[in-house]
Formats: sequence, C-alpha cells, structure tokens
Amino acid sequence: MAGIPCESPLTIAPQQVMRGQHILAQMGSVIGQFGQRPLVVGGQHSLAALQPFLQPLLTEPDLAFSQRAYQQDCSETSLHYLRQAVADHQADLVIGVGGGKALDAAKLVAFQCRCPVITVPSSAATCAAWTALSNVYAETGAFAYDVGLPHCPALLILDYALVATAPPRTLIAGIGDALANGMKPL
Repeated sequence: MAGIPCESPLTIAPQQVMRGQHILAQMGSVIGQFGQRPLVVGGQHSLAALQPFLQPLLTEPDLAFSQRAYQQDCSETSLHYLRQAVADHQADLVIGVGGGKALDAAKLVAFQCRCPVITVPSSAATCAAWTALSNVYAETGAFAYDVGLPHCPALLILDYALVATAPPRTLIAGIGDALANGMKPL
C-alpha cells in the first residue's frame, strides 16, 4: 500500500510460536534446528523453579545445554557476564526462560553474540517473549534504556503448564499491562 511503511514480519512477531500443555518437554528436535549448544538464561529463582520443565530437554543426546542465571537485572554487568558464558560454552543458541528481565537479557545477549534466541515465558505478565526489544537497567535496578532489536525471537515456546505455575498476581498484572498498552493513543 502506498504511503504506509511496511515492516519486516520478523520485527513484528517471532518466526515460530509453539504452544501447548507440557510442550516444552517435546521441543528437543525443534530446538536442535536452531543450535546444538544452547545456553539457557534465566533468573536464579526461575531456573530452580523450572527444572522439572527443563529436565527432559537437558537430557537430549544431540544438545549440549549449559545454564546461567542473569545477575540482578538485565544490566551491563549481567550482559557482560552472559556474553562470557556464551563464549565459554561456545553456545550457538540462547534460550531465555522466565519473566521479562530474563527474556530481555537473553534476547540482547543473543543479538550481541550473533546467535538465534528462543524465548520461554514463565508468566503471562510480560510481552518480552514476543518483542524485538530489550530493556536494560542500571545496577541499582532503575530503568536505563531500551535496545530495539532487528528481529523478534526465532521461536517462542508457550507451555501452558509452565505459565500456570506463576503466581495469580502475574496474570492480573499481564491483563492490566495488555489493557494499558492497548489503550494508548496512536
């Protein structure tokens, strides 16, 4: 259409979305299409809580997983630490699991290290699993800046059983966020 800027679909949505009840455990071969040495990035609490969901993947024979917790926030210190973890593991794929800060850190580190990224949200309270944007925070926890990424995640895995483990307040927060973002003037 003339006069209307056209965006690449990769800046609007993930390349693939897989969703279902307990679907994460079945994603080994799909993940293997993106890389064989994934680095799983999440918060310390999220990584511990997600172990029952991640365990079937971690035993996949054709995938060499490593896990790292981002530190306090998606901050410059955390990003440096995670870039080093990608290098140390020789990761060819980053998988972000958890909430918004974990997913933002995973997306940005993957971009900086030229790896594809897969996002696995653990809560309905964030759109970070979908977007081509990462928020970066100061070491004190205050928002510092955001980084527009050239594309959305390669794959978003939405495991309904995993999201159902989140506290109810996160669903309420997600609904409020969706309503607020949907009501912004053009």
